[in-house]
Amino acid sequence: MKKYPWLIFLLLLFSCSKYPKFQIEGIVVNAKQGKIYLDEQGVEAISPVDSVKINKKGSFQFKGENEYPKFYNLHIDKNKILPLLVAPGEKVYIKTDLEAFGKDYTVEGSEGSIQIKLLNEHLTDIKLKLDSIRILYMDPSITKEKQNELSAEYDSIVEDQRKFTLQFVLSHLTSMASLYALYQKLDDKTFVLYKNRDIQILKITGAALDTVYPESPHVKALLANAASLEEQVYSSGLRNLMQYADSEFPEIALPDAEGDTIRLSSLKGKVVLLSFWASWDKNSTYLNPYLIEIYKQFNSRNFEIYQVSLDYKRESWIQAIEYEELPWINVSDLSYPESVTAGNYNVQSLPANYLINKSGVIVGKNLSVSELNSRVSDLISE
Repeated sequence: MKKYPWLIFLLLLFSCSKYPKFQIEGIVVNAKQGKIYLDEQGVEAISPVDSVKINKKGSFQFKGENEYPKFYNLHIDKNKILPLLVAPGEKVYIKTDLEAFGKDYTVEGSEGSIQIKLLNEHLTDIKLKLDSIRILYMDPSITKEKQNELSAEYDSIVEDQRKFTLQFVLSHLTSMASLYALYQKLDDKTFVLYKNRDIQILKITGAALDTVYPESPHVKALLANAASLEEQVYSSGLRNLMQYADSEFPEIALPDAEGDTIRLSSLKGKVVLLSFWASWDKNSTYLNPYLIEIYKQFNSRNFEIYQVSLDYKRESWIQAIEYEELPWINVSDLSYPESVTAGNYNVQSLPANYLINKSGVIVGKNLSVSELNSRVSDLISE
């Protein structure tokens, strides 16, 4: 029997490597041949991965494998930590100095690690500004008026950081770096995203990441955390408007695609479907063709759709209206996730809808297509 030792070797080689390999290497100037450690940052605990010696030239190298992007910490001691987000197959190169380890460094070959560096640098700059304001505020020689100015400046900087984080997350929804951004803190107790409405961005990010990395424990934890926070908000009664049917609706007055402000109350006397959607939400765009059929069937019989877009980019919103040929009233404040309207109507997921009768009373919430057909027909006939 003829043997193929090279084939056996290849089979053994591939059987030992279940996932793509990654590599982390670099130089630590002035390290003096110490040891460097690599840990994995888990959801609840940090797990040691490996440790290597730094050679005379300050060089080090780690090799490993992973099935999806994971968070790692490089460290020389507990006070010098350099965070990384390494994807399968990446070859990461780092250059830093022993004294500035984790604070001043360059990283190449890993988009996630570069994004984390950007997030941390931006947050560090904000923290320094806030610390400076705190010191000035505590100066006993300053006036009450000056203290009020400093307080307003402090709040403005906090809000700017919050908006920066929201924009980053919305621009990188399928990057694990967005998950990292969601949990950044201004101090030990205060998250950058601290408002109740920010729960929505956790939900959106969790849903987006779940389509790409469903096996990631971090993604699973994010989804669970978002659901838990949402339940807390409900239970506390902070956002329970529109909880029940048969109630009058809060007014909406928003601009349409041409910039004309249209009030929801202007449609009183008609049966109205108040619909919430977004061009970036696949479920919304999937539903729209069915709504078009309902609109064509009942529009001539005193039925209207007032659709509120939770987009944040005007061009995306306008393009979606034109591409999908949406014939009804479409308005937006282009401020999601800051949308006051979405908060007033307690919109927790997309798409969402409220059915309003001719008297201006909400008689249904989040109805299916078949339910809408039936209910709209009945209401028009009343």
